[in-house]
Amino acid sequence: MGYIIDTDVCVDFLKNREFAVELFEKISEKDRYFISILTYYELLKGSYSKKQYKSVEVFASSIEILNLDGKIIKMGAEFYRDYRKRGITLSDIDCLIMATAKEKNLKIITRNVKHYPEKNLLSDFSLRMRI
Repeated sequence: MGYIIDTDVCVDFLKNREFAVELFEKISEKDRYFISILTYYELLKGSYSKKQYKSVEVFASSIEILNLDGKIIKMGAEFYRDYRKRGITLSDIDCLIMATAKEKNLKIITRNVKHYPEKNLLSDFSLRMRI
């Protein structure tokens, strides 16, 4: 199995939070994990010091970054439209991460489960976060 790691969990890892470090170690023992190009963007835009920026660059160099393609963009737009019709507004980034997960057959690791209404795309870790 493979995973796409959401920005919140990457930030936890970069802050050396024990659960995130252990999660990355556990996954790397048997599975592959990735981040979206959009997560990389979010990490960089949230880096307010040179030290933070450098940490993000080092982190990004150690993980495979998945780019968007036409199929993912179309699927992300479909997610957005479908949920908007139901009265649920999702962010563009979250729709595109869901689409990337679906297209690449990955599970999303996040603490922000409310951002991802496609529960079948969430990892067991994320599903346990539900309240």
